[in-house]
Amino acid sequence: MNMLTKSNVFWAINRSLLCLLPLLALALRLPAQQNKVSIEPNDPLTVKRGEPAKQVLKAVVLPGFHVNSDKPRDEFLIPLKLTWNAGPLEAKSISYPKPEELEMNGQKLVVFTGTVPIETEFVASKDAAKGETTMTGKLKYQACNNQMCFRPATIDVHFPVVIE
Repeated sequence: MNMLTKSNVFWAINRSLLCLLPLLALALRLPAQQNKVSIEPNDPLTVKRGEPAKQVLKAVVLPGFHVNSDKPRDEFLIPLKLTWNAGPLEAKSISYPKPEELEMNGQKLVVFTGTVPIETEFVASKDAAKGETTMTGKLKYQACNNQMCFRPATIDVHFPVVIE
């Protein structure tokens, strides 16, 4: 390959990479736009085999945003929903706090804002292995502000467990 051809190939590759930079920047920015809810870290939950235990997960909605409650009034709205994966504990019940009422564009909504404590009652099986482990799950939500709703999002949740 002569010098002129190598130079042309070099500049063609560089132009292609430069064209891709704006797309990369957009791709990196999109996930950040979706993170309107975060989870506060939990202390380890200590539970005896065969016994029930309660754990409160604290979801924090960014200021200026809200998420639909677990029971929105409109069937087309996406509810806040916590699910737990199979693990060392079995989730017996999940309780959400009382939502706030919000009127937007003439429509009454039931939403959560700020810190949202979600309580789960667990039970450890009688033959659960003793020791430290982790419970994992997912929190699905759709965040909105006063002008628009964002794409539904799901975040991973987890907390440490000590089984005695």
